[in-house]
Amino acid sequence: MKQAGLIGGARKVLGDIYQNRLSMAGLVLSAFFVLLAVLYSILGTRMVPYNPYRLDLSAANLPPSMQHIFGTDALGRDIFSRIIAAMPIDMAMPAGIVLFSLLIGILLGSIAGYFRGAAEEVIMRLTDLFLAFPSIIMALAIAATLGPSIPHAMLSVMIVWWPPYVRLARGSVLEVTAQDFVTASKAMDLSFPYILRHDILPNILPTMIVYATMDFGTALLTISTLGFLGVGIPVGTPELGLMASSLTTTLYTYPWEGLIPAAFIFLIVLGFGLLGEGLRDALDVNLRPHIIRRVPRKADEDRPLVLIKDTGQSN
Repeated sequence: MKQAGLIGGARKVLGDIYQNRLSMAGLVLSAFFVLLAVLYSILGTRMVPYNPYRLDLSAANLPPSMQHIFGTDALGRDIFSRIIAAMPIDMAMPAGIVLFSLLIGILLGSIAGYFRGAAEEVIMRLTDLFLAFPSIIMALAIAATLGPSIPHAMLSVMIVWWPPYVRLARGSVLEVTAQDFVTASKAMDLSFPYILRHDILPNILPTMIVYATMDFGTALLTISTLGFLGVGIPVGTPELGLMASSLTTTLYTYPWEGLIPAAFIFLIVLGFGLLGEGLRDALDVNLRPHIIRRVPRKADEDRPLVLIKDTGQSN
């Protein structure tokens, strides 16, 4: 029954997204770039017309043509091939950053919002400390200290990316724990892991997932900024931000070398932003009012389970 409910909820969400043209465009764009990343991860250089790492100075700075769809860069590398090769990096890094922040945010935010007191004070003061400094500046400093590599660039952003997730999760948990069904669970002396799994997570996950989806583009922009500034991303790596950095020297001479990678960054951010907005509307309308919580009677385990349906209203 639970699996059927999840499938039904997913169908409703997809149906709402399908009815919204902008949300559907975001879904198509996002799925397209994810598919490119997966295919290149499997097929490698067999997927592109030219080796994205091969230097050919005789073909340097060629404009877009039938032979080179997006032209070539200053070292004669095919820009189209390098953009496709950049997809696994530019999809995996923001995804890893957002997923890590989502997990840390839910864990710390749930602890702070549920237990309150000293635990909340310590967690939120630490969160405020990180939020007091611009995340991009901290990420740049950490990346410069660690040195150029993909894992270092990813780690430098991870370290500063989780605080907004903690604040959002804590606020959502405070709202949920004020409801009667959580009070009933506490009165039955149910454990925190049980209440978290059955009462809190079903209510805060929609909000957290929507935020994470919309935050994917921001994480990509931050990674691209590191590449654009030449910090964290090794030179020569096919990465959109690093490729777009050529605009600083070729904007008026060979603009395609930087503008086309920058356009792909824009399209990825736009796609995930539109998808996030579609998910926000769909989840708020269709899933939240229909959540059913399973609360056992601890005093008499032989009796049937009590199903409590939340209508979004509290007494």
